[in-house]
Amino acid sequence: YMRSCLMSNCQRRFFRLLVSACAGILAVLYASCATAGDPPRIDYSDEKSILYEIETASKTLNTDPLEGLVRSRALLDNTNGFPEVQNLFNQASERSRAEFDIAVAAGRWSDALVLFRSLKALGIAPLEWSEALLLENRLLAWKNEGNLTLAHLDEPVQSTPEDEAPPSVIVSNMIKGTVTVWVDKGLRIENGVGYADRVIGSGFFIDHRGYLITNYHVIESEVNPEYEGYSRLFIKTGDDPDARIPARVIGWDPVLDIALLKTEIKPQAVFSLGTSEDLKIGNRIYAIGSPAGLEQTLTSGIVSAQKRRLLSLGNVLQIDAPINHGNSGGPIVDEAGRVQAVVFAGIEPYEGLNFAIPVEFLRIILPALYAGGKVTHPWTGSFGKTAQLAGSTAAMGVSVVYTLTNGPLSVAGMPAGTVVTSVNGVRVRTLEELQGVLIRERPGTIIKIAGIPPELLDESRFDSFTETEWYIRLSQRPELPGKKIFTTDVESRALLPVFGLDVERVGATKKYLVRSVVRGSIADESGFSEQDVVEIREVLFDDENKAVSIQLYTKRRKSGYLDAFIGLAASLDSPSYF
Repeated sequence: YMRSCLMSNCQRRFFRLLVSACAGILAVLYASCATAGDPPRIDYSDEKSILYEIETASKTLNTDPLEGLVRSRALLDNTNGFPEVQNLFNQASERSRAEFDIAVAAGRWSDALVLFRSLKALGIAPLEWSEALLLENRLLAWKNEGNLTLAHLDEPVQSTPEDEAPPSVIVSNMIKGTVTVWVDKGLRIENGVGYADRVIGSGFFIDHRGYLITNYHVIESEVNPEYEGYSRLFIKTGDDPDARIPARVIGWDPVLDIALLKTEIKPQAVFSLGTSEDLKIGNRIYAIGSPAGLEQTLTSGIVSAQKRRLLSLGNVLQIDAPINHGNSGGPIVDEAGRVQAVVFAGIEPYEGLNFAIPVEFLRIILPALYAGGKVTHPWTGSFGKTAQLAGSTAAMGVSVVYTLTNGPLSVAGMPAGTVVTSVNGVRVRTLEELQGVLIRERPGTIIKIAGIPPELLDESRFDSFTETEWYIRLSQRPELPGKKIFTTDVESRALLPVFGLDVERVGATKKYLVRSVVRGSIADESGFSEQDVVEIREVLFDDENKAVSIQLYTKRRKSGYLDAFIGLAASLDSPSYF
């Protein structure tokens, strides 16, 4: 029965029943395989694997129609001669459209947009609706709720920075709209003596109903489930700095380090969100905050640099305005008082070396912050690098170096080595551009990715290729992608995205031969090269510092194949994950 030849229809039905009855056993077997050899993958060339995937996709139709839709589309694109696949895709399409109708009827416009964009990517969106019409309805709902901040989110006033101080009336108004954020964490015990434990930051109002913005790291103890101590959140205004006004956290984003707070007072002034896209190096900016707890301090400086890669999902601004403890979460504004960025970091030993989160990121996540809870971001379960044309510095797209086992790209059938060139028809040439497109989507959305698979890639004739298309359902980005990879995939594959080592097994032990080394990676900087021999001795996770270290026994070509023990350490997050 388990022959490699094609099965009859009778055999197919029998096998589906067998798969359904033994799904739990197969899952356990797959999990055990992940620790012993190559991880399980969807093999679209194997009929048994296809039938198992059909069964898996069928089970998701009622609980998660979009998951069933994207899996059935992957089966449709990667198989031939299975009438069950077309039927499954039709069922998933109908179920997803029904889910869209339910979201529209309930006025859940953000959910309806996810469903519509997913259906649109597949070319099966309802003809009576458009994305513009859905956005119009969501805008009307925000206005009816009295949320004018979100209602005017897509109407930023363009900034025209000039090298002169803002008028005194604007300065006075800006200061009235800022507060000191105060987190009381009780007592800290050191050497048997208790000391007051406080976190001081800054914040600024964006809504007349009492909503304000600060940094996530300022209020982390309020929402982090791993924190077990005492924590109480207050704000202080300039009018009465001795009064502690209770506040609560509405939404928070650990990745972009932004949080939305709510207090029950009516602010005297609120800030308008500008757009930092027009800021240039040398433009004058102003920072307002509470350095060392000194409320409503105004400092000035210039934009020192742009596109500093300090966040996992995007670039930040480097500024030279004086920033100290207590400034975190305060606004960076232009001469007109419009917010251009949010202060979030400084390097203490270096005066004038400070950083701020561009306001564009705040604008992207603000609806999710108002919705409440932890903001999540999408990802494709991949690690990649900007690809360049041979003999040129011109970027051609994003090379997929690694795909997570059973992650979005793996399910779609996209092989590692593919160069991604567009997302939903939007051309992407660099990893930063790709992440800039993805961050605007919600997890769970189906997107269309176009690119060149490795077997067709010829950089010298790049423009002559017809791109291949894959349909990807974005999953939720883990807070620590590297740890997700290590706990999901086998160690040998995890070495590639985390340390930059692409290896293949040699024998039955944890001994491997290095096939390639990612340029610029930790392994590259540590002197590893092709044909080196490595043996994994120990992997240790440092949850406090969000890092992983690995101990290797190695024989390196550059060292004359002499025996050596080497330790490597890497962050569990990286700007190269997407």
